[in-house]
Amino acid sequence: MRNSVEIRNLIEAITSAELYEGDYGDCISNVDAILNDVVDTDRKGVPSDYLEFLADFGFGELDAAFYVEDGPVKYSSISHGEVNGYEGMYVFAGNSSDVLYAFDSKNGWAVVEISSEAGGFEVLSVDFSSFMLDKLKYVKGLVDWRADN
Repeated sequence: MRNSVEIRNLIEAITSAELYEGDYGDCISNVDAILNDVVDTDRKGVPSDYLEFLADFGFGELDAAFYVEDGPVKYSSISHGEVNGYEGMYVFAGNSSDVLYAFDSKNGWAVVEISSEAGGFEVLSVDFSSFMLDKLKYVKGLVDWRADN
């Protein structure tokens, strides 16, 4: 996985912060368990760096601003039915409000943000490693801000 040293340092800084209240860090490497909710025909496209991340860094709540699931779940399972335009979406993370992060299996497994407030989705990154590095930097910034205030 690209940027693994920086990602590890960011996760350690977040989880060792004085005000940390999450439950992050359980690792999972069983690919069949991780991909339990992924349609068989889509499994070959799941980003390998995502699977490496779960095995090496884990899942759980890093902060109220970001949690990582132990495997992707079809958006239709969360929305209780297919939604036009979201057929290939697999949710793998989110925050404590109304934002979900998903892979778009119909668009090269790009990472998208789904927001009920915005009423749609937006492509954030074409690869998982870049998305995670950016998201962890953001969360670390929030943690630092809280510590200073």
